[in-house]
Amino acid sequence: MISIDSMMVCLDLSDIDEKLVAFTRSICMRLPVNKVYFVHNIKTSELSDEFKEYFGDVDLAKEVEENIDDIVTDQFSNATDYEILVSEEPNTEVILAELVKRYQVKVTLLGKRMSDKSTGALGSKLLRVLPCSLLVFPETARFDIGKVLAPIDFSDASVHALRLSKSLADQLGLRLDIMHVYKLPTQYFPLISEEKAIKKAEEVVKEKFNSLQRHHPEIAEVPYTLVRAAGKSIADRINLQLQKGKYDLLVLGLKGSNPLPSLSLGSVPTELYNMDIDVPLWLVYSEAVIK
Repeated sequence: MISIDSMMVCLDLSDIDEKLVAFTRSICMRLPVNKVYFVHNIKTSELSDEFKEYFGDVDLAKEVEENIDDIVTDQFSNATDYEILVSEEPNTEVILAELVKRYQVKVTLLGKRMSDKSTGALGSKLLRVLPCSLLVFPETARFDIGKVLAPIDFSDASVHALRLSKSLADQLGLRLDIMHVYKLPTQYFPLISEEKAIKKAEEVVKEKFNSLQRHHPEIAEVPYTLVRAAGKSIADRINLQLQKGKYDLLVLGLKGSNPLPSLSLGSVPTELYNMDIDVPLWLVYSEAVIK
């Protein structure tokens, strides 16, 4: 059974905050969540001299907290225990990472606007430094989740994400599908038959699926799809599958074997985060990786 001891929701005082708080409420109504921290950091280094001169000694943190409290009161309706945390630090990534450790946050919820409205630079940094799993909610996403897509590459990280997805699907009565994107060594065409290469590649992948199902019988009945990259990136193929299957949630495992956080996220999650997808993206670390 999936339960969340503590969850952090990052607010930026934009119009997406109301959607984030409402989505948080929908999560708390469906999963056991013990406590939610609604957080915002006032980046003091970005406050101009003109701002300070105009507003004087105004208690900005108090004003921000009252603004967030209004949104939470309106959209959250005391779905579970919560706390509003407003900080004033020069580095947002550092203070949020400290909050994750201090309050033992298991999942952090981030909002994401479309690329024509935001560069997503802060979100990209947070993906690399926060020591917890992350749930990215695009501004165009829906609250209701009925179908889940779990792409795997047979790594430990992707298998962990798949098993977590299965637990979530069983707990909430969701439809779960698996997909795998494979590539062919095209540099050897036409020395070898493309048709034979495709057949051989699919045989190899199907045997990997058979082995996976033997080791994890709980996923034996979950349908899976093999997709050839065929000149597109793995992230592109996943995005196309999302649209084709009309999924409501994408779950990806994050690797953490590299001691440098900036190198442990992986290229596929990074590429998907930077795309304008319209479903929530759950990026999952295992407990062992986080420790």
